[in-house]
Amino acid sequence: MQYNQYVLNIQEDIINDINDAANRIQNSVVNIKDEINEQENKITKLGVDIGKTEKKLNFVQSKLRDLLKTNGIIGQYAILEQSQICTILILFGTLCALIFLLFFT
Repeated sequence: MQYNQYVLNIQEDIINDINDAANRIQNSVVNIKDEINEQENKITKLGVDIGKTEKKLNFVQSKLRDLLKTNGIIGQYAILEQSQICTILILFGTLCALIFLLFFT
């Protein structure tokens, strides 16, 4: 009889240990599930933020493209005007030199 009680006590201890281990595993599973849900929310928020930032970047790139097109045309005219001014000054200098030579030679 004592032996049976002893075996029963050992079995209860083992069952209690298994129960404690199962509870710890369940707590770990709940913690892991909560962490996964939190990470999923962060990833979703990050995806939304990336989408907004991508839209802003596309907008800025389109405006920059428009600005570069405008500056490219203005820049070409500025170079053209500068070269025209240089040509006019050179021709004017040549004219002055010819007039000087005409009157003083």
